[in-house]
Amino acid sequence: MGDILQTVGGWIWFAIWAVLLIGSTFLVYVGIGGTFVVLGLAFVHALVTGFAPIGWPLLGVLAGIAVLGEVIEFILGNFYAVGRGASAPGAIGAFLGGTVGGLSLMAALPPIGAVMGSFAGAFIGGVLGEWWRQRRLEPSLRIGSHAFVGRVLAIVVKHALGLAMVALVLRVTVPTS
Repeated sequence: MGDILQTVGGWIWFAIWAVLLIGSTFLVYVGIGGTFVVLGLAFVHALVTGFAPIGWPLLGVLAGIAVLGEVIEFILGNFYAVGRGASAPGAIGAFLGGTVGGLSLMAALPPIGAVMGSFAGAFIGGVLGEWWRQRRLEPSLRIGSHAFVGRVLAIVVKHALGLAMVALVLRVTVPTS
């Protein structure tokens, strides 16, 4: 009977661990580095268990994926509109608008304000940047919408990378019995 209880207890803890890891990946949608939270949780697990089954090689891979997520988020979030025809003022406006919008609404509407502000700011900044260059509404709105889509794609890709990190962690921490 003791073995059965120990096995059930191990699986219950694993389920809680899995929910915690998966839940942390959703933090990217509120402007918090969910991939770095996954890395931090894996590091704490490694410390508590004496770096078994999570060791330095896996932690290195997780850190690399987290950094890759930041790079991809920066590139997609800031240059997607450029690939769709944004001028330099439009791209700069989208970047500055996303940054200012995210920071402005972060304090006003925690925790979702950072993402809402980032999306809205990228759109508005892209529109204003293109308007400043072209003085035409339609292309300015088009570039603003591309800046918005770029921000959304960036966060979705970053979330997917976070889920890949979770899969790597769960694969090595799954109970054997």
